[in-house]
Amino acid sequence: MRISRILLTIFVFVGLVDVQGLSQAGAADKFVLGMPVRPPIMVHLPVFYALDKGFFKKNGLDVDVQFFRGGNATHRAITSANSKLDAAVAPAALAMVGITKGSGLKVFHSMGYKLEAQIAAAPGIDNVQKLRGKTFGIEGRGGFSHLAIRSILEPAGVNDKEVKYMKTPPPARVPFLLNKKVDAVVIHFEQVLLAQKKRPGITALGSLWKLRPHQFYNAFMAPSSPINKNKDAYVRFAVAMMQANRSIYKDKKGFLESAKKWLRPVYKKNFEVVGKTYDYFVKERIWAVNSGMPKKSIEWTAKFLKNLKKIKSAIPPADSFIAKDVVKATIGKVGEVLPSER
Repeated sequence: MRISRILLTIFVFVGLVDVQGLSQAGAADKFVLGMPVRPPIMVHLPVFYALDKGFFKKNGLDVDVQFFRGGNATHRAITSANSKLDAAVAPAALAMVGITKGSGLKVFHSMGYKLEAQIAAAPGIDNVQKLRGKTFGIEGRGGFSHLAIRSILEPAGVNDKEVKYMKTPPPARVPFLLNKKVDAVVIHFEQVLLAQKKRPGITALGSLWKLRPHQFYNAFMAPSSPINKNKDAYVRFAVAMMQANRSIYKDKKGFLESAKKWLRPVYKKNFEVVGKTYDYFVKERIWAVNSGMPKKSIEWTAKFLKNLKKIKSAIPPADSFIAKDVVKATIGKVGEVLPSER
């Protein structure tokens, strides 16, 4: 009996260490993450919720967030030979194009694979046809917002050359729309609600996750070499994010606490916008509850990029974009829940 108790104690201890990912000394491993846009947007808040609620710490990680000016910038940073990042969040499309060009990146998790954004237009522009001759604010050609705009223009018969573009950094998109410097922008759900409050008549021409339900949005990515050398850290990071996302769906109060801490002051002053966004995200299942990388989404996005001539080679298999060992090990630790993301 005594031997059984000793063995049980050992198994429990080993299980706890395995779940929490702690070293024998209990020290957390440093993990540097690149995030686009400071302060963060709501779809990215699971990272900060995970920080506030201790999910990274429980998995043996000391996560240091470094901010950049948009997804293009984080993608450039993580692919740089001098990068000091362990991982970055950026549009999956950028990563996929880069991978086909030999960037060496792999996508190892996603907290929100749905294309969470809307196309917001000035009052009076209530359909895509009325965008002809209008000016869009984008971060640059070939970037996330430009690709998103093309994804609704071309199916509606509006050529990319029939609209105008103005370079507009992500933080300036709402002010540019409010101040009539541009006619339309691709912005996030809470930004649309805020813009509509400040300039009545602004319309949401479409929710991109409905217009392009299989387009792969954002993802955590890193070069193959550090993933292979320190796979356990990437697994623990993905485990923490999966646990955090699942918790968010049951913890509105805790999520809003993190939102009030991290979001821009304008949202703290208009906090009803944040609550409405949370409720809508929960309804639409915006945040992933598993690894967040459905094969169908990867395949669709690869074909989409090929049609846009962003991928110039033959389209590689879907799993060639993914750090498969990390995904398998993460699911092995946490398990998969419905709705399944395949």
